[in-house]
Amino acid sequence: MTATVRRPRVVADLVFSAVLVVLVAAAYSPSLRHAHRADQWCYLVDTMHCRTVPDLLAESYSYNRTRTIGRGDTDLFRPILFVLLAAEKELFGGDLRPPQAVGIALHCGICLLLLALLRGIEAAGPRRPAAAGPPLAAADLLPQGVVAFFALNPCVQELVIWAHLHGYLLFLVFLLGSMILLLRHAAGAAAGSWTSSSLWGAWGLALLSAFTYELGQVYAVLAGLFTAAAITPRVGARRGLAAAAGFASIVIVYQAANGVDRRLHDGRYTPDGNAALVRERAFTPDTPTHAARFVAYTAAQPFFPSVLQSHFGTERLLIPESLWAGHGCRVFSPTLVVSYGVVGVVGVMGLAGLRRLARPGERLPRLTFALAAGLYGAYAAVTVLGRMNLRPGTYALAGNSYYAYPGLLFALVALSAAWAAAGRGGLPTGGLRTGLLAGLVALAGLGAEQVRRVNEEVARALRPFTRPLEAVQNFVASHRDEPGFGFAIDDQASDPIPVVYGVPVTRVLFARWTDSPGPKYRVVVQDGKLQAERGE
Repeated sequence: MTATVRRPRVVADLVFSAVLVVLVAAAYSPSLRHAHRADQWCYLVDTMHCRTVPDLLAESYSYNRTRTIGRGDTDLFRPILFVLLAAEKELFGGDLRPPQAVGIALHCGICLLLLALLRGIEAAGPRRPAAAGPPLAAADLLPQGVVAFFALNPCVQELVIWAHLHGYLLFLVFLLGSMILLLRHAAGAAAGSWTSSSLWGAWGLALLSAFTYELGQVYAVLAGLFTAAAITPRVGARRGLAAAAGFASIVIVYQAANGVDRRLHDGRYTPDGNAALVRERAFTPDTPTHAARFVAYTAAQPFFPSVLQSHFGTERLLIPESLWAGHGCRVFSPTLVVSYGVVGVVGVMGLAGLRRLARPGERLPRLTFALAAGLYGAYAAVTVLGRMNLRPGTYALAGNSYYAYPGLLFALVALSAAWAAAGRGGLPTGGLRTGLLAGLVALAGLGAEQVRRVNEEVARALRPFTRPLEAVQNFVASHRDEPGFGFAIDDQASDPIPVVYGVPVTRVLFARWTDSPGPKYRVVVQDGKLQAERGE
């Protein structure tokens, strides 16, 4: 690709990135008025006694094994995920807005990394002779349409707005960054060189991803196989196998650290012991049914935003399996016609791309597709075998709608690799790419409206929590630097304050000041306002 073609594309990507961040921030801005919920309250209550950073980190980094409320998932070791929660607790205290802003920022970062990855996938294919025409055609903007569709899709919003799940977003930042560097290494002149900064950067980010979320171990193995297959034709099988072993060593490092942590916390938790049950139910008729439901929920339903029936429960955003159940799929509307049209084009271009990927000369694009498809398959296996099979019923997906975020992301990367190959296959796909771009942008626009509306609904539902917490936070922010600062809430004169696990939410977030002996102030919280007077 010549510099004259590349320059308009870079400018277009920069402008798009700026506009996308603004649109995402606008759509998700109501979430800044959300309060903590569900498992985040478990974590905050369990750590409310921690007064120093070392104590907080000690109680947090292996929280699945130290938690006392809602015990479970003790086999899972996610130190970076929980250290992130500890950092937010220490930095933000009782201020509700910054943690929500972190979720939006991480989501924006993932979307921009996705754009960079899709551009890298396009550049990794065989070079084509420059065609006559404008330097930047509408079809060249398809990666932007894919990113906009993902960024504003209502099916993925729970992972963005539930502060307890930020670690999963950070995991995807590490993973996408690693994939970008891995692809750059494999396509560059230094492929196979041990001095390549891209190779070591990809390895380092893969290591961080494994210590954030256990799927990172699977990614490390897949990344090693990808690297070996990509560089072996250039540098030989011996170096290729060494690269694969280097990435696979991440699993050994992780499991060694996991084993040490198990011994350190021996006696503080009861192992889940679900391995036998997972194996027992893996070969039942439920498994293929659950797999089909998972694919429909993560890779198909996001293309049908008009059929969603999302609503906020007591603690979670519930997004039912509307497409699987057939709700609203036969009552045709303009939006539904767009959805069916987009899915049709996705299928045609996907099949054309797969045929092209099977041909010689498409080694790197083929490996990229296999890497993304492998991640999707591994994530599906974890969810189906480890969650859906063990917890039958519709709540497994509807109540954990954030499962759609990684699933849709991996599916879009794999599809984009196929679509890029289809454009090199000599087929007249320019019109299809333009039509797909228009359809994805239209669905993104509808999705943005739904995201904002749902987040407004969640904000209203959580108002009983946010009103007293915001009043107390404003008071604390104004007085926290006073010597001997502390306060007590007059419960009899104040409005009822929500209680979680037997503790008022105001004490959960402000325990370091409400638990101080001889409070300097006595306060009353009414109608979202706080009145304070000096204590005796």
